[in-house]
Amino acid sequence: MKKTLKMLFIIPLCLISTLTMVYLFSKGEPLFFLKNIRINGADQLAEGDVLKRISPFLKESLLKVDVAKIKEVISAHPFVREASIRRVFPFSIVIDVKEKKPSALWVNGDGEIRVLDENGEPYKDLKKGDPGGLFLINSNSRKDVKSVYAEIDGWDREGVIKKESLSEVVYNEGNLTLYDLQDSVEIILGKEEQKMRLKKAITVLEDAKRRGLLIKCIDARFEKGAIIQERKG
Repeated sequence: MKKTLKMLFIIPLCLISTLTMVYLFSKGEPLFFLKNIRINGADQLAEGDVLKRISPFLKESLLKVDVAKIKEVISAHPFVREASIRRVFPFSIVIDVKEKKPSALWVNGDGEIRVLDENGEPYKDLKKGDPGGLFLINSNSRKDVKSVYAEIDGWDREGVIKKESLSEVVYNEGNLTLYDLQDSVEIILGKEEQKMRLKKAITVLEDAKRRGLLIKCIDARFEKGAIIQERKG
């Protein structure tokens, strides 16, 4: 009985496979003819750009597609953090992309605005449609902006300050000044002990809020206390 049931399952399966092969060859198409290319995770990448880059490595047969080369050219795109390529038989290639995440903006010495990734590296120009709410770092050199981003990111992870609460960070020859987005306050930290000075400035600002004061600027470059400038009006 079991043998009969097994045969009843195997025979139709073999028949379907045979008919499929006959159909493919009767169409005059290569075996496993490439019909579909699916791209997942591409929000900043244009699909047309991806297809243009990989077109030299596509073949009619899915078996002959150079998957390694496709991964190499997509991974080399400045927007891409990593990529993986899969053959999905019988007709498709699936490209999974992990893009770099826009995390801040950089204004360089020439006034150009670049988007920074989650490591503080500039990877593209700011364009219409890019996400808003990113704080801006004003610094002359690429090395300095990466260092400043790492400092701010570290303070964010420690809970000292939130990146989304900042509108701008100005770096000039080691001096650091923050501009608070919510309260429109300038916080001057100078060159040394910047994290300690920032904590002190935040304490001063919170105390001023409790007393109903509107603060324009906090200069935290002093060993004892800080100088505050109230907002007029």
